Amino acid sequence: MLNNLLNIGKTSLQASQAWINVTGNNIANADTDGYSRQYIDQRDSYAISYRPGEMGMGVNAQQVLRYYDSFLEQSYIRQNTNSSRWNEQDKLMTSLETLFNESNRTGLSSTLNDYFEAWNDLALYPDSTAHRESLLAYADNLSDMFRNTAEKIEKMQDDMSVSIKETVDRVNEISRAIADLNKQISASTIDGVSNPNSLLDERDQLVRELSTLVDVQTLDNGKGNFTVQLSTGQPLVDGDQTYDLAYMKGITQKRLEPNSTYKGNVEYSGTDGFEYTLEVLAGNQFRVSLDGGKTWLKGEDGQELRYDIVNDGNGKSVPVKVKNLEISFTLTDEQGNPTMPSAGDKFDLVPKDALYWIEPTNGPQNVTPQVSLDGTDNGDRVTGGKLTSYFNIRDDNCTRYLDELNATAKSLIWEVNRQHSQGAGLQNYDYLLGTESVGDITQPLGSWLSRLTFSDKLEAGNIQFHFYDKTTGDYTTTATLNFDPATDSLEDVRDKLNALQDADGNQLLNVTIQDGKLNISSNNPNQQFAMGEDSSGLMAALGLNTFFSGDDADSLAVNGMLHQNPAWVASGQVNGDHEVNPGDPITAQGIGALANKDVVISTVWKTVDNQTISEFYANLVANVGSDRRLSKTNSEYHATLTQDLYERTQSVSGVNLDEELTNLIKYQHSYTAAAKLVTTADQMLQTLLGIKQ
Repeated sequence: MLNNLLNIGKTSLQASQAWINVTGNNIANADTDGYSRQYIDQRDSYAISYRPGEMGMGVNAQQVLRYYDSFLEQSYIRQNTNSSRWNEQDKLMTSLETLFNESNRTGLSSTLNDYFEAWNDLALYPDSTAHRESLLAYADNLSDMFRNTAEKIEKMQDDMSVSIKETVDRVNEISRAIADLNKQISASTIDGVSNPNSLLDERDQLVRELSTLVDVQTLDNGKGNFTVQLSTGQPLVDGDQTYDLAYMKGITQKRLEPNSTYKGNVEYSGTDGFEYTLEVLAGNQFRVSLDGGKTWLKGEDGQELRYDIVNDGNGKSVPVKVKNLEISFTLTDEQGNPTMPSAGDKFDLVPKDALYWIEPTNGPQNVTPQVSLDGTDNGDRVTGGKLTSYFNIRDDNCTRYLDELNATAKSLIWEVNRQHSQGAGLQNYDYLLGTESVGDITQPLGSWLSRLTFSDKLEAGNIQFHFYDKTTGDYTTTATLNFDPATDSLEDVRDKLNALQDADGNQLLNVTIQDGKLNISSNNPNQQFAMGEDSSGLMAALGLNTFFSGDDADSLAVNGMLHQNPAWVASGQVNGDHEVNPGDPITAQGIGALANKDVVISTVWKTVDNQTISEFYANLVANVGSDRRLSKTNSEYHATLTQDLYERTQSVSGVNLDEELTNLIKYQHSYTAAAKLVTTADQMLQTLLGIKQ
């Protein structure tokens, strides 16, 4: 009986000492990041049947465990990934918003107003060379502002690509570290005896860090049987096995109809932040979506765009320009046999570096974050963490801003050139050099197949050429070109222009094509020409007698011919008497009036016809501000939820020094009491031995 009493005292001493050690460790790690408060798994020892009945034999300090709530931890991880995404996105949107901030500096909007005002000034002094020089300086400043804004947005996209690569590398590094910890945990765990708390804490910390980078879920089946997977279901860690994410060139995916016999592929050149979904339609046509088939591209008339698949005779279709890509189909298989896509066949093009989950047997799976044109996330892709913010800023925000900036520049180029191409300056032309290239000079210029930027602007009409004696300036003749964009190719236009004759049957113009551009010169060295009315828009589309060259913010520039000779800046027109009067301001007035004229401006997802160019750009600036407010609101909202969940997890796993000090006193008294029990048992034993003596 006394031996039992001594054993009870001994186990009590051991348990109290273990509690004191654990409590001391908790106090020591009160400020250690990721440390979970520990406790003793203490259990009643065995009991024996004895008089007066069953008696307990003390206590067992079974193992050291940690306070941990898996439900709270999972909730925190889910919320932490959202908070990390929006916090990072808000920082990046702050930088983007600065690019469009015109409140404290000269911006594109004020520069655009200065440019139109320069045209109004020229209208007051249409014969002034100084005002032409001033106009060109304002135009150069405007083109620089467009180009610099575009370059800064593109620089932001490049920075995001660098951040994406670094983040993907870190995700893979963390995954491998978790798998290694799983292996160590499996080897160190002895059920009911030993629990590797420090390794478990370290693993939890890595999962938390991983959740800031990409949205993940965990599944813990005990020991090292621990799985970390993307929220879309693809595992990153499965026990001691890892699966990598890869940041790589986009892969084209075919989704053919069951009865399709197509053996070819889709080819493209160019890059874009959007992914393109192509669907083949009946009649050898296809349509294009930028959000996985939710919506299909439409033209300025609101009608769905259909693109023809036309055999070029060399085993491919004629390339078609769709937004930023030139797309073609291969129309022969590997053996050279003809093949044609069937109606219903779909092709997913990823014209950018994208995010893929690498599956060993089935190949890469596209998990790149994707935002639809309606602003919603694609739930089948990654949607959380810093990776999502980097991709969204690069592919959604920056791409949309660039598209709208380019639409502003393109509309400016067209509207100015449309009027300038029909105007006349202080000096007539010996020659004209086109600035806009035609991709296929054999295709009708009004067709997508021609790959002329402004092909959709062309109309059937006439273009007038007025001819003058080079020495005297006297009017000699007028020639008219009849143009139909549905049938006339660039070669046809060249041939028609070369066929223009005066009353004596003399050829008036010598026209050639170089690199897809039309070059026009007078066939008579003693004769010059001026452009007249153009009801078709052909001259503006080809960049002949135009003020600007280019077709977007990056390429927008003043026509180089005007810098060579500012007298060619068109301020007036050829009047009804075939004269060009130096004091005529009609063209300058018309271009200056564009500042207040509603024009048609379109991107692939919207078309407006009730705004000026300046108003459209102002709306772009407002949209950037709106996106910034959205990111800020979401950042603050998710930060609050994350902090609440963090505090709840800390209430379970965190160390409270007041509580630990109370426990220390408690277990100190327990230790003292256990020691007193041993002392009492010893005294009883000594008394018993003394009786025998």
